[in-house]
Amino acid sequence: MRSIRPRPGQSFPTSLSLRPIRARTIHTTRILPHQHVLYLGNVLGYTSDDRLSKFPRAWLDSVGVSSDVDHGLRWTDASGSPGHALLSYTLLDAPLDPSLRMPRVSTEELATSSSSGQNAKENRQTGKEAEGGEEEGTVLEDEAGEKATSAQPCKVFALGRNTHAQLGLGFSSQEATRGMVTGVMEGKGGVQMISVGNGSSHVVTSTSASPVKDGTGQSNVYGFGNDTLGQLGASSPNTSTHSSSSSSGGDPYDVSTRQKGSDAPQLRLLPLPKKISISEGEEIDHDAGWRVVDISSGLDHSLMLLERTVNNYRIQQVVSTGLNTDGQLGLTPSSKADAVPMLPLLSRTFQPVPGLPDTPIGEGDTSTGLKGVICGADTSYALTAKGDLWVWGNSEYGQSFAGIHDRIPSPVFVANPLPAAYTSNGISFESHSPPRIHKLVAGGSFAAILDNQGRVWVIGYGPRASSSSSQPSSTPEEWAQLSLVTGFPPNPETMVKNLFCGLEYLLAVTRSTSSENNKVEIWIWGIPPRSISTVPIPNPTPVPFTLPKTPRQKWLDENPRLKKDMEKEGEKVQDSGQKRKVSVIAAACTRDYILVIVDDAKGKDVWAECVAPPKGKGTDVTI
Repeated sequence: MRSIRPRPGQSFPTSLSLRPIRARTIHTTRILPHQHVLYLGNVLGYTSDDRLSKFPRAWLDSVGVSSDVDHGLRWTDASGSPGHALLSYTLLDAPLDPSLRMPRVSTEELATSSSSGQNAKENRQTGKEAEGGEEEGTVLEDEAGEKATSAQPCKVFALGRNTHAQLGLGFSSQEATRGMVTGVMEGKGGVQMISVGNGSSHVVTSTSASPVKDGTGQSNVYGFGNDTLGQLGASSPNTSTHSSSSSSGGDPYDVSTRQKGSDAPQLRLLPLPKKISISEGEEIDHDAGWRVVDISSGLDHSLMLLERTVNNYRIQQVVSTGLNTDGQLGLTPSSKADAVPMLPLLSRTFQPVPGLPDTPIGEGDTSTGLKGVICGADTSYALTAKGDLWVWGNSEYGQSFAGIHDRIPSPVFVANPLPAAYTSNGISFESHSPPRIHKLVAGGSFAAILDNQGRVWVIGYGPRASSSSSQPSSTPEEWAQLSLVTGFPPNPETMVKNLFCGLEYLLAVTRSTSSENNKVEIWIWGIPPRSISTVPIPNPTPVPFTLPKTPRQKWLDENPRLKKDMEKEGEKVQDSGQKRKVSVIAAACTRDYILVIVDDAKGKDVWAECVAPPKGKGTDVTI
């Protein structure tokens, strides 16, 4: 073939010659901090009773979302009830493998999605055809131009018992199972929080891409599972909150729902997520809508802390729904405090709790107002920003911090109980900076405090970590006193950094304050999941665990020759043995098992199981 050459001193223009010359660079594999999901106990027949073990990728693959794992995901929240658990995750904006890029989600489409791996594949293929030239890693923006947490869908994984359709799979079943929550859940900002009760589940999404930063977004609340006693709050605002004694033979305690023309009691089950009104009798719009700051579920009731901004002031409101036999809804007026049964006996919609602070809070003021709401089995708590409490509901064991009472029908103010507890235990503190509540958790008949000094305190009939007996204190007077949990390494060398609880046990996360050690441990005490122990664990006991390697790290360790070659080629290989700052960001505590989400560093994380071995490299054996 004859070739055409340029004349001396001339050159043909090429695409390279028309571009500015750039320095040669070496492209390296992205190194992201890793998340690990670990489990303890019996999860659908898989048992780990002596240590925390790795939550396997196969559990997600089996429900049709293997493409999500290939793309890359990070876990965002976990919540557990006695019988089931929910875990939420969001897909990374850009896939770990660029060849698997998923389409950008339109601002008019859903930021939360249900389940099907087949749908994900179809959406990905459609996106490739429609968006061929779009840059990778694009994210959603709201009307104010704020970027969303992720341009990709948020999803919720459910597992456990499904007797009341509490897994949101579209059906109920007598056998425990797992799956992805199905149905439609709208919200441009994705899943913000999840909360589960005894047979019921709530998922909160945000309509704004940056709800915390812009302060204008509102929340959507979805419920599924058992709503027989109104614990989901899914009925219409016009539904009566009182039982019909005429249809129940005059029994004032019969609150069962009935079909029209029938006296047979019926369960009210919602197998798919249903959008729930969070402000009765008020139309919620984008400009003045309520945002859910916190949500919590008890055995048969639920609480939400709502907030919205009006004229640069924050307005807060606590709402409740469900059963009210012990006053846990806080809706009973003082004139009816002694009525039997309690009136109202239940509410089927979220209603404002009267008697709580309603003073508008100035913009930027974080020292006043309410910080969160917590549900025990049938006790309710509202924590203030200053570390004080408002409490109502059952207090038979003093778990309300307000003494021993059969029931507290309306909110009662309790000043910060920690200074008195420190004094009675001989622990000194600065008077100008007293200890404060950092986190409050509540179980069946007890509550526990993690203070800002890294100590744990328990009140009520529960896991008090008594060294002399495996049973809680035997006198009611002792139950109603805050008890310091001992058994951890000495404070301040070791501090408790996080606290979680099940119905009958507590789970604590400690960290050594030594810069050389920085050791993180997980402790359990109380009546643990039945597959772990058939007898109570009286004192905090460490649960062994090791952070599993990613599939990529495991491949590198098994193929040292290829690992060395990759390093020579300039690809950065992460050292699996490097020191990490480990933290536990969420936990789901059930009667059968415990799930924990562990973060091995700060930053934007990815689940370790998503980090696959390099493609096309083979193994040391093949070369």
